[in-house]
Amino acid sequence: MKHLFKFSLVFLILSLFAFNQVKSQSNQYLELNGYNSATSAGDYVSTPNASALIAGSAGVTMTGWFYSNALGYGQGLMGFRGGGVTWYMVTVGDGSKIEDRITNAAGTLYEPVCPSGTLIPNMWQHYAFVFDGTKAYLYVNATLVASIAATGTFSTNAVSPFILGWSPCAGYNFYYRGGIDEVSMWNKALTQPQIQNIMNNEIADTAQGLKLYYKCNQGVPFADNSAITKLHSEVNSPTYDGVLTNMTMTGDTSNFLGTVDTSSQVITFPEIPNKLITAAPFKLNAVSTSGLPITYTVVTGPATIVNGDSVHLTGTAGLVSIKASQPGNAQYDSATSVINTFTVVDPNVNVPIIEARHPLAGNVYMPTLSKIQLAAMASINYTDIFSVQSLSFKVDGGTAIPATDFQNGCYATWWLPTSYGSHSIQILSTNNYGAVGTTTVTINITATTPDTTVTAFTGVVNNDISVQEVAVEGVLPSFIGAFDTIIATLTVSCPPGGCGAWDYQRSVDVRTHEGNWFELIRYITPYGVPCSHKLSVTDYMSILCGKVSFKVKGLDNGYVYALSFAYKAGAPPHKYSQVSQVWRNNYDFGNYANQQPVSVFNHTFPTGTVASKIKLISTGHGGPSNTSNAAEFFDATHHIHINNVDSFAQHNWVTCNPNPDACSPQSGTWQYSRAGWCPGSIARPYDFDLTSYIPSNNVAIKYVLLPAYIDQCNPNNPACVNGTTCTSCSADVQPYLEVDCNLINFFDNPPADPIMQAVKEIKDFAIAVYPNPSNGLFNLTSNNKPENVCSVTIYNLMGNLVKEFQWNGESTTFNLSNNASGVYIMKVSNKDKVEIKKLMVR
Repeated sequence: MKHLFKFSLVFLILSLFAFNQVKSQSNQYLELNGYNSATSAGDYVSTPNASALIAGSAGVTMTGWFYSNALGYGQGLMGFRGGGVTWYMVTVGDGSKIEDRITNAAGTLYEPVCPSGTLIPNMWQHYAFVFDGTKAYLYVNATLVASIAATGTFSTNAVSPFILGWSPCAGYNFYYRGGIDEVSMWNKALTQPQIQNIMNNEIADTAQGLKLYYKCNQGVPFADNSAITKLHSEVNSPTYDGVLTNMTMTGDTSNFLGTVDTSSQVITFPEIPNKLITAAPFKLNAVSTSGLPITYTVVTGPATIVNGDSVHLTGTAGLVSIKASQPGNAQYDSATSVINTFTVVDPNVNVPIIEARHPLAGNVYMPTLSKIQLAAMASINYTDIFSVQSLSFKVDGGTAIPATDFQNGCYATWWLPTSYGSHSIQILSTNNYGAVGTTTVTINITATTPDTTVTAFTGVVNNDISVQEVAVEGVLPSFIGAFDTIIATLTVSCPPGGCGAWDYQRSVDVRTHEGNWFELIRYITPYGVPCSHKLSVTDYMSILCGKVSFKVKGLDNGYVYALSFAYKAGAPPHKYSQVSQVWRNNYDFGNYANQQPVSVFNHTFPTGTVASKIKLISTGHGGPSNTSNAAEFFDATHHIHINNVDSFAQHNWVTCNPNPDACSPQSGTWQYSRAGWCPGSIARPYDFDLTSYIPSNNVAIKYVLLPAYIDQCNPNNPACVNGTTCTSCSADVQPYLEVDCNLINFFDNPPADPIMQAVKEIKDFAIAVYPNPSNGLFNLTSNNKPENVCSVTIYNLMGNLVKEFQWNGESTTFNLSNNASGVYIMKVSNKDKVEIKKLMVR
């Protein structure tokens, strides 16, 4: 392929790098059409078991030319994803940013962070993703755009295909739409001059370290090439030829295409950020691939163009659209004009948007006058310019009560009413320019508490299996100390076409007024019948009040979901509580290489804690081709160790006939007992009382899986022999436990505010943490290396320690992927200095 890219450098040709210097690149390339919703399929190229070509390598490279037809989130370019190896490139954000990730044999994930604007649509770009055993690099057009310290080698046990045009991720259609050409993969790290070289030249088949090389020049461009089923590799063919999957191989898409029109030109017009009405004049910076000058025109809005490329705002708010044009000349055709739109905003008008969460307008049930949580959410438009600075509450026109900012749009504080009856609560929130937004809630505090039943949501159904969750809002009673029992009723009914035929795991999550998410109900769908289920959720009373957010997760079109709560009037043992997540993850069961994968959870009881418990759910899944068909059909007893002492036993086995929720008869195998669950029932939590440990102040909680069970079919088991000891020694059949465990502390007085209230940022170390937000893997660096070793402690918003380690100031990584999504606080300190950082796990 001849690509529209001009070079002004003279590249050195290294004698040790055997390129063919006389053969020009062909004019052909492979065009992919992306995901087709009508057929629920996407076209891509897959080279089976290509991970064997880089197994154990400490240096690797993959390169290729790509022409993206349009920006879009989740376009998989090339790489490995799954089967024990991670090394891939996929677009994220608005599609102009590339997520490039690589994992070593130890499972450590590295991600060189690319800036937005890396991928430019409608233009050929050359990408090279390199790992040399010390760093990972991403080059675009032979220019380094991102790098990160990275060590290790690739796994020798991985079995994964090399894929072009798709990034496999369960439930997502990460397909690529555009041209691909000159793709290569190496078991060595290429240098920048070598990458520059292969941009201009085809690669010799004998080049050292070359393992895959797809020229994409087969067949006849635009013709019927349906007889071609594989993409030919110039090396290691036919074993590692790529399989052309879901491709039409005819016409002008999903086929081999031909010559690029060299007279065409494309305008790149970088996004213009939103502006304040007082913003100073600024320059425009569109460019064309031809290099010819750009002409700008204000299409609409309060702005003018001065001196050809300078934008002057008129001082009023509004939407501005600017067109970039290039008419062409004798050599180039005119370019398609590009219109860039941005908003000019007034800081005095764009105030925070406030939503009351607790209490809500109307009755507030309070048998005795007690402190009640005031909670609200605040957001703001144009977050590239504005932010919410603070939120406070004024009751009956009194002094403002500042709320704790939980750094996720949630704010809360406490108020002690002095009388029953009507009260006016004004909620005020300020933006970063001092402008204030307000809303008012009128409540009626009453000592009389009736039994109350409310519907949280109903009619929740999802017909798009690629969508993994549906968010809904529920309006629940506002109260404190008014109810002693809350019973949840989850009802599942059949949508048009009938109920789902299989037992799928689903859940209902709930968000606290501080913004933390917890699993409230874990549910296993029945075999093809509607059912109704009840569960006491009394321990989550502090969450189930006011306006509450829910997520129904893991949906398909097999059931319609409804949730209601029955509140029974009465005095609870304790008025207040706080919930902390202990574990929420999948853990291998019987993995020879790691028989106890669940990490220790360290917890400090907050001041004033009078009772405490943990609620543990662990449902077994995986199989059937593992030893004893575990974990689903394996009767096991696990243990909870407290402070290194075996303190509680969990017999994780449920009799399914009769069904625990009376959901019978069903089709299928509903009647067989299972590990912690049954089809057509809620998975009940196991409760363990920690109250006796409160005087010790701190507890270390360890979940010890049954050590006697070892999966003889696990790929990490050296005694496993395919077809002899097991049908398959494959990683995809290993048993696992899906564990969710929450710790609930109870109080007679309002609990102390979480750690956020005490945070004060002191920027002494010049610490950088990135990417942030992250999927859990963070890089930690410092531009001002501390003289003494630092202690790094990470807390959740409830003040619970989730991670702790020592740091010498050198670049390092740490992993929070086993923790819940949300906000965490990192404190870095030594005897001289302290710095606090906020972390966000997606």
